[in-house]
Amino acid sequence: MSDISDNHDIAVVTPRRPRPVRRETANYVLEEAYWGYRIVPTGTPPLRLVASQTVSLLAGAGCLAAGIALAVLADASELVMRLPVVFLACAIGVVLMWFASRGTHVQFEIDTMNGEVREAVRNRTGATTVVARYGFDCIGSIFMIRPDSGLPTLTLRYRNTARQLAVATGPEADLTRLRDRLGRDLILSREAI
Repeated sequence: MSDISDNHDIAVVTPRRPRPVRRETANYVLEEAYWGYRIVPTGTPPLRLVASQTVSLLAGAGCLAAGIALAVLADASELVMRLPVVFLACAIGVVLMWFASRGTHVQFEIDTMNGEVREAVRNRTGATTVVARYGFDCIGSIFMIRPDSGLPTLTLRYRNTARQLAVATGPEADLTRLRDRLGRDLILSREAI
């Protein structure tokens, strides 16, 4: 007696590849720091911003070249008269080149040591420029905006007004964990004061 049946009918099984489950990924990364954490977006930058930075790079290089050319090609007697134009062209060129090297994503820094939320832009060399600072007491609420199509967005409300700060976009499960952490850090730390 064996457990194998004597039935010689063999069923032919064709292997099928399992289809991968399409899971939306979060469009942000949490970077821990000794003072708190950063919420860094990982999506692609807006095309309008990339195009405007490219145009400003070319215009800034042109202004710098024009300013240097005016200074070099001027006679000694004409240099005094051209000097304001040279400085103006070089200054405009430097400002345009600075905008071109500026980063494309706004990241949020949650500083639990100082009790503030910073809106910052990291440029292409890695230096960070702080755009705005908000104290924990300025944040009125933390909520998700769920659009009809697309991914939800985690948002901070500034002082219970209509002004909103879009912090992160991604699947609702990921945003719920981030919302709970932000709520614990921002709202509850304000009540402890």
